[in-house]
Amino acid sequence: MSSLRVLPRLLVVAAMAATIAVPAGARVAPGARDARPEAGRAGNRAHARELVATGAYQGRMVRHAAPPPAAPLYDFRIERGWLRMPDGVQLAVTYFRPVPRSPTEKFPVLVEMLPYRKEDSFYRRDYPLYSWFVRRGYLMVKVDIRGTGSSEGHLPPREYSDEELNDAVEVIAQLAKMAGSTGVVGMWGKSWGGFNSIQVAMRHPPALKAILAMYASDDLYHDDVHYNDGLLKVDQYALQIDHENGLPAPPDYRTDSAFFANRFDTEPWLLAYLRHPVDDDWWRSHSLRFHFDQLQTPSFLIGGLLDGYRDPVIRMLDSVKAPIKAEIGPWKHDYPDDAVPGPDIEWRAQAVRWWDYWLKGAKNGVMDEPRLTLFIRAGQPPDATQQTTAGVWRFEDWPITRTRWRTWYPDANHGLADQVSGAAGEDRLRYIAGSGTAVPVWWNDPTGNMAADDGTSLIYDGAVLSEPLEIVGLPRVHLRVSATAPIADWTVRLEDVNPDGEVALVTGGQVSGAQRASRLSPIPLTPGTATDIVDTLHFTTWTFQPGHRIRIAVANAQFPMVWPTPYAMTTSLATNDARSALELPIVPFDHAKVARLPAPEPRTEAPDARTIARGAPSGLVVTHDVLAKTTAVEFMTRDAYAIGQREIDNIEKERYETHDDVPADSRFLGDEVHVIRTGSGRSIRVRTVIDMRSDSADFHVTITRTLYVGDAQVRMRTWTDTIPRGIH
Repeated sequence: MSSLRVLPRLLVVAAMAATIAVPAGARVAPGARDARPEAGRAGNRAHARELVATGAYQGRMVRHAAPPPAAPLYDFRIERGWLRMPDGVQLAVTYFRPVPRSPTEKFPVLVEMLPYRKEDSFYRRDYPLYSWFVRRGYLMVKVDIRGTGSSEGHLPPREYSDEELNDAVEVIAQLAKMAGSTGVVGMWGKSWGGFNSIQVAMRHPPALKAILAMYASDDLYHDDVHYNDGLLKVDQYALQIDHENGLPAPPDYRTDSAFFANRFDTEPWLLAYLRHPVDDDWWRSHSLRFHFDQLQTPSFLIGGLLDGYRDPVIRMLDSVKAPIKAEIGPWKHDYPDDAVPGPDIEWRAQAVRWWDYWLKGAKNGVMDEPRLTLFIRAGQPPDATQQTTAGVWRFEDWPITRTRWRTWYPDANHGLADQVSGAAGEDRLRYIAGSGTAVPVWWNDPTGNMAADDGTSLIYDGAVLSEPLEIVGLPRVHLRVSATAPIADWTVRLEDVNPDGEVALVTGGQVSGAQRASRLSPIPLTPGTATDIVDTLHFTTWTFQPGHRIRIAVANAQFPMVWPTPYAMTTSLATNDARSALELPIVPFDHAKVARLPAPEPRTEAPDARTIARGAPSGLVVTHDVLAKTTAVEFMTRDAYAIGQREIDNIEKERYETHDDVPADSRFLGDEVHVIRTGSGRSIRVRTVIDMRSDSADFHVTITRTLYVGDAQVRMRTWTDTIPRGIH
């Protein structure tokens, strides 16, 4: 998911590189907004345009328009330095400093703390963000977490550790007192930076006056990449973060004894997460969901309808008493000005209004507006290469008071009925561990036709709709189920059946049978005994159009999103039974709330960095071997780039395998390599391999790191462990 000691409160800055002066008119990346190729079927694009322009939203006039972005006012300098922590560890810092227009002008500070290597892995990503905000009068600060990137210190034992959060509190205190600071600080970030912004705010640093958290979670067990919906997930991120944690510090990439002790030889985090398979205080102590009263800092939240962290935005709107503003767009885990699918917006403009209000005291009306800006999806055919989402923006207050809940019941004819009628029945389903590959990562990314996955699920279709039906919220399902095995998971997908039979994914959710009564105290199922399970599907907006049908698909696998349960089995679902139901939050369209948001400005690029074209493009391959009854899903990504005289080439591969008849026999194999060539001609290669296999009782994990300098192997370290799988 991404500081020198003060004596006692004195900021010490030591130059790591020459200061760079950058004018306000820094160059724009050629074709930054136009280079993205068109993709997707012409029919789907035409249908999306029709829904927006002449169909579902005809006559719905825009009543509200967000203010345009503030004009850039400042030139800026880039500096590098250190912040010393109370234990003597120095954290590496990059400053983007506005050039003041008078000798006494000072600026609020915006800080982001990540483990994602600001001097190489995130170098190209940071520049367009930091340069945009600094030109509008903010002193931007980027800090590498201790033990990562260019910072000193030992790698912490986990994400969002006490060491990290304590350092962040100290960093904020020092930045508030640094030269050129007004004494007020905002913390912000996407994903990891959103997570730790929330958690640091829970510690109430006096100088921290507001935060911005994009794609962040309030529940580290249930809503993160390790236990998705409470089920074990070995995400691609597990390889990525454990690999990068073992890289030497840029820009020198020294492979000395400190590197081996603090990074290369540190135990990979994956093992820690596997040893904590049950929700408990290890997860909850830093999870806002169980301490809502601890967040008293004004918070701007950004979520995406295709992102794995969208539900926390709604929970925080419901439960946090501090001032909250939120935007939820059609995006996946991308910045909203540069996302696929769009439409994209200039989110940085709204962020500046937020920071101006809370950090500069501007009376700009940002807190007089509705709390939630929301994209309402019009509904469109499935398209895994979708570039644009049909729909409109709306300003809403949350909760939406005009919401009305409507209930449907699965019947014995695989329909969805408005009421229970007829004799109670039961539908059975054989567990197929390799099913669910149409949604392989999270409940995210545009997905293609779901019909193939529906063929290995129980499906129930509503009647053909005669008028549009809009939903906004978190759908609920009630399942009266049983299984012939003690461990079973259920996955439920809400889908839209088009008139031509193609099926679009709307949202989904999963639940562990063992966690049916308690996440804290899970207990296995009693085979053959019916039980009641309630599952909340992930937040969504969607409009089911006339001529379409509502569908729910119920299965016991979502591979490889979650690890397969170990036992071959058959499950059953009660039909014509009030204990099996689908509940949808229906919201009438309100013309008066339609909004227009500013289009994104072109991004600038770092002047000393470039992307290098390499072979072996990124890709996804799914293989179902019908005869062998196996399923394999393979991912590959490659990124090559240069920063000054340094060149970095990064290749990663992940392979997931499972067996329909012996689901306990499943495997993850991850392999990632960095090749780093310094300006002096020195070459370093680091490789990390994760081999994780399961049987019915345990996970067997072997993780190997290897370091080469030039052609010579310098060091290899292997960790091997057998970890009980418990309820997973």
